[in-house]
Amino acid sequence: MIVLGAVITADIVNSTAMGSKAAGELRSVLEQLINANQAKFLSFYRGDSFQSYLVDPYPAYKLALRLRTAARIFENQLPDIKTDLKISIGIGSIETPVTQIKTAQGEAFLLSGRGLDELEKMGRRLIIRCGDEKVNTTLETISLFTDYLFDALTYKQAEVLQHLLNNRTQIETAKVLDKSQSTVNRHVQSLGWKQMEELLRLYNQSIQQTTPING
Repeated sequence: MIVLGAVITADIVNSTAMGSKAAGELRSVLEQLINANQAKFLSFYRGDSFQSYLVDPYPAYKLALRLRTAARIFENQLPDIKTDLKISIGIGSIETPVTQIKTAQGEAFLLSGRGLDELEKMGRRLIIRCGDEKVNTTLETISLFTDYLFDALTYKQAEVLQHLLNNRTQIETAKVLDKSQSTVNRHVQSLGWKQMEELLRLYNQSIQQTTPING
């Protein structure tokens, strides 16, 4: 059966410098996060690249934000190493059932795999592609601005962002992190959460133009 969905192909940045133990721990964190967020983790391949897919493309961008945030939080365990992910999101057809990367087929897998190769050449961390070039113009803007926000993201900001992406309020986030509400609000403003919410809205609006919600 062919469905319209999203494929995330990603690569862990600086995984070799982390050492095998730390890299393994981060891989475990990412895999658990994928499986808990409406996505199916496939496997790691080609070193520390991995792939997952979603039969509904709408949560894909938010999941990408969660994955990059988790990598930044993990950075606190490795103070001398900057941790991040290169993520390519492909949106299009997926032939189901999908059991492994080698046999996976569909436009979304093609776009996602090609996108990761493009990231290597462009020196960027996020790319989002679909089969509609008009929509890709908006998706490119979303990708570029996301990279801009994450480039300056600190560990403390990432801690706050993790909870915001899980739909917690600032008050709830302050309680969980045992911080004052004013401190959390300061991080919310400095990490660009208002702009990130707009990017999430634009992403959903863009996908709506090309891909109906699967149901």
